[in-house]
Amino acid sequence: MSMAKEEFLRGLNELFAEELEAGIRYLHLAVTVTGLDRLLVRKVLLENMNETLEHAQVVADKILQLGGVPKLELKLHLAPEKTNAKEAIRTALAFETAALDAYRDLLEKVGNKDVALEEFLRAQVALESQHVAELELLLEG
Repeated sequence: MSMAKEEFLRGLNELFAEELEAGIRYLHLAVTVTGLDRLLVRKVLLENMNETLEHAQVVADKILQLGGVPKLELKLHLAPEKTNAKEAIRTALAFETAALDAYRDLLEKVGNKDVALEEFLRAQVALESQHVAELELLLEG
């Protein structure tokens, strides 16, 4: 396996873990959110959790297509604290922005060395950009 391919697989495995961590974070936020907006925000958080888990599955499939095996190393600690709707959205925005940055970083490394992987990453950057924009809109109110 070439050094570039190994680097791409390492990056994809990091994205796989980041997406799964985000899914767990969304679930945690959904079950700890309180206040008047709880029902609305909880629904959004759970929908985003499902989308994030789908992203993890797509990344895992891409790893397999490139000849690798999905590797999972979670780095996650979630405090047992209640949160309000606005703080939950701020927290979600922070980890969605981190995911967007991670996809962009890997896209930059891939460049035009692997067209299929480049196109895959461009599509993921578009999806993550949309998630970030939607969360930013929720914080405007």
